[in-house]
Amino acid sequence: MAKGKRKSKFDKARDKAHRFYFNKWRGNEKTTPAFGQKIRVTRSGWNHLINPYHKRTKVEQARRFEVLPLARKLLEEAQTFQEHRKDNFGHYFAFVGYIGGRKIKVVVRSKTFHGQKFFFSVMIVL
Repeated sequence: MAKGKRKSKFDKARDKAHRFYFNKWRGNEKTTPAFGQKIRVTRSGWNHLINPYHKRTKVEQARRFEVLPLARKLLEEAQTFQEHRKDNFGHYFAFVGYIGGRKIKVVVRSKTFHGQKFFFSVMIVL
């Protein structure tokens, strides 16, 4: 970092989330009871958080970064998913729950209904 430059709160939140996502969660996935398989944490999920199809404000991105650890916990505890939809890209499964005093939704995707699942997104539900 250049002399005299300080990181913004957003940059700090993104860096912290990046460390969690790639150093603590990715490669250490646990089996999700709802599917009886591990939900893979990949670069694709991270890319969706930082470069979504629809632009998000930095405030919204920071909120999502903040709840990544809660997303992991929800996926490790969830017995069933609450929503399912299918489009041309595959199947999307949504888990909704109260974790850490917050209601969050975690989206997982796969190419087929029973195929390998991948973390896709997380959001705070108001």
